[in-house]
Amino acid sequence: MKLSQHIFKTLIAGAALFAFPVSATEASVPDFSKGMPGMKLEKNEKVNGNETFQLKTALSSKEISASLIKFLGPGWGGRKLNPEEMILAAKKGRTSNAIVNLAVYKSAKVPGVNIRVIHLEYKEGNRDPSVEITVIREER
Repeated sequence: MKLSQHIFKTLIAGAALFAFPVSATEASVPDFSKGMPGMKLEKNEKVNGNETFQLKTALSSKEISASLIKFLGPGWGGRKLNPEEMILAAKKGRTSNAIVNLAVYKSAKVPGVNIRVIHLEYKEGNRDPSVEITVIREER
């Protein structure tokens, strides 16, 4: 292959990368393994294909929601809670003696995945709030 042909093919391949980039804005399952801005990862567990991240934070529930929407990126949004999720939140509140805020996020571009976020603000003790983020993968 002549050098000019090689350069031409390299230029075409480079142009294709710019024309059809692997989009950083495409929805995907986010990586919580290093925590999030304002939240420090304490523990990570994998059970039955789902992954739960325990995080410590000083952020309020509202601040976490705003940070999470930014962290998740385009395509992710909250969905209506189902009765089982509301029961889970009530149980967490009673067993942890905490005010519980629960939200579940989904993306049409990442079917079969829900991200459940539980913010616990403890009523007693001198404890910072905590956040539990669970990436739930529906069975197929």
